[in-house]
Amino acid sequence: MQNPEGIHPALWRGTQLAQAGRPTLSTGFESLDAELPGHGWPMGALIELMPRQAGIGELFLLQPALAGLDAGRSVILLCPPYTPQFHCWVNWGLENRRLLWVAPKTPSDTLWAAETILRHNACGALLCWAAMPRAALLRRLHLAAQQSDTLFVLMRPPAALQQASAAVLRLLLQPLPQGIEVHIKKRQGPQASRPVSLSLYGPRLPAPRAPSDHVPLDQPLPAVLSARRHLA
Repeated sequence: MQNPEGIHPALWRGTQLAQAGRPTLSTGFESLDAELPGHGWPMGALIELMPRQAGIGELFLLQPALAGLDAGRSVILLCPPYTPQFHCWVNWGLENRRLLWVAPKTPSDTLWAAETILRHNACGALLCWAAMPRAALLRRLHLAAQQSDTLFVLMRPPAALQQASAAVLRLLLQPLPQGIEVHIKKRQGPQASRPVSLSLYGPRLPAPRAPSDHVPLDQPLPAVLSARRHLA
């Protein structure tokens, strides 16, 4: 059989990226899109981002995709490690997308909230911070995500790479002076041969559209200090 991958969209050769079985959303970075099945973030699936340190640019990485979502749907931040900064949200041009901040008291409440939000298809994007949920819980979250058309991103520490996961995409993020280095640890396709370096704090960011009495909160920082910045 010369083209076994033509039998079903869920089949692909080990030497090629999988066909996108579900809709995808461009990351906004051509070099990263080229390395992902469907050339973007998979919608309705579990995605794991593992920043080396919180605040090194993981939300900057998602900003173009969030801007591409339907403005009528909410973006939910579930248990972020820092207080969200709405001024950054405005500077990114995302003020028309309703931002909801949910702060459960316990890790189990966080995972319950994530599953409930996904099952009700309650938002355009769900960004959830969780440390080490069990593999069974990750499968439940992935199944719940498949019932939605949500961009679902689970933020986890790098140590989570030692744990099996149902995620269709797992990315390890390392800081660079003006951006991040993306290591693709899992994708539906061949093993990535090299990391993808992305510039985040250069000319890609839109300039403020009107004068403000406030100093912009998304100014570039040295890599050593960038981990201390508040998440948007």
